[in-house]
Amino acid sequence: MRREGLVALILGLLIVGVFVYIQATPIGGAKVVLLDETGNALTGQGKVYYTVWTFDEKGSIKVLERGHLERRLFFSGNTIRIPSNVLNEAKTIAREIGSKTAFIGVDVWVMKNGVVYTLPPDSFEVTVQQETLPKTVKLRFDLKEAEKTSIEKEISLQPQGYLNPPRFEWRTVREQRFQNVKIPVLIIHNNVWSDIFGTADIGITVQKYWGPDVTVAMGEEISEKVEFDPSSITVKVLGRSITNYFAGGDDITVPKEYSWGYVWIKGTVHYIYQKEYMCEKDSLGQVTCSPTGKERYFAKIDSFTIDRVSGNVKHIASGSTLGKPPYNFPNNWMKKSKGISTGVNNPISLSEFYGKIYAGSNGHSFGVGIPVGAILDVLADGSLPPWFATITVGFSVNDYSSYVMLGHVKNKGPSNRVTFYAMESKYKVQIPVKQWFMTIYEKVNVPIGLYVEADYS
Repeated sequence: MRREGLVALILGLLIVGVFVYIQATPIGGAKVVLLDETGNALTGQGKVYYTVWTFDEKGSIKVLERGHLERRLFFSGNTIRIPSNVLNEAKTIAREIGSKTAFIGVDVWVMKNGVVYTLPPDSFEVTVQQETLPKTVKLRFDLKEAEKTSIEKEISLQPQGYLNPPRFEWRTVREQRFQNVKIPVLIIHNNVWSDIFGTADIGITVQKYWGPDVTVAMGEEISEKVEFDPSSITVKVLGRSITNYFAGGDDITVPKEYSWGYVWIKGTVHYIYQKEYMCEKDSLGQVTCSPTGKERYFAKIDSFTIDRVSGNVKHIASGSTLGKPPYNFPNNWMKKSKGISTGVNNPISLSEFYGKIYAGSNGHSFGVGIPVGAILDVLADGSLPPWFATITVGFSVNDYSSYVMLGHVKNKGPSNRVTFYAMESKYKVQIPVKQWFMTIYEKVNVPIGLYVEADYS
């Protein structure tokens, strides 16, 4: 009997264990592990509040769920468990817009010693197919990059029945999207008496689905700033807004009689301006929310204009134009990379410019810096702060392993010697770099354009 009782006890514990595992594991959903800058549980820093969100069919932010995490006894409690039905909302949207993956954004606040740390957002992607096992993602946050709000006074003044502590959330104040826009991908500024040839090949060689990254800029009352200030505006690259087997590009010759020319692709560009709010509830259940002063702007490409399909490859409407692109360059925040000198009819690969700009870093995860901020600054007609023109958007493949846009430039003469320069940002951007166990962020200078200048050697 004792043996039978022991067997029954073991079976009972196994059943309970399986039940607990099933309850704790979102089948087909996702487990998002939140870590601090040292790789330890973020809940070790304080109580964590989070919002999980995605982009809807029109590219606007759609909140999927909110919650909080905290360490309990021997458990770190640092994992967001997203059920499959919640994740399927994002997957459904992705399928409707023709994307191979769904973008999932994660906002995080850490409450510690009467201070709330608002962290820059992070993100991950999930494929649109149904999965049996949950996807496990590790996201790392650095409290040194957070914007701080003191709530010690608010908590001490709240009577019984108030929301204690207050809740924080991001709200969209304004957004605009512009369709069928010509987006320059290769810009040539010809300062020599020579014909300059350039070609941009997008997605031709990667043989993987790829897409445009989402770039976010965050800081304190940044809507009031005129000049870009890297000490108070954090710029970070997130995941991709849409992915597929896209291809595009064109070539151009800028004759010696012209100073400018550019290769473009067509797509929908979009900005979103949000403010952070602190929400408090009184004893009657009335919730009052007020802005904290923290703000953020998103710059992104929602979709491309497709002019034909070959097999599984979607060809983006592309072309070239002689003349200067119809927007202002952020001249104060860009500089020349190291030059590459060449003779006549000796092509210089665009990858060589990437190599100059990204020397010693993993820039292939971002690649070309499309001037989406500058384009939106013109199209928005005064709705954006002037510094927004500095914001660029990258093109990435799934594993960040190769450059999406390649091609070359060439001096066709008659000048015997020409030096080519690519323009890069003077400020650092946090770009994602994929490692075998997780994605980390690296601060690098990024290309602007890709804007190539031809000068005399």
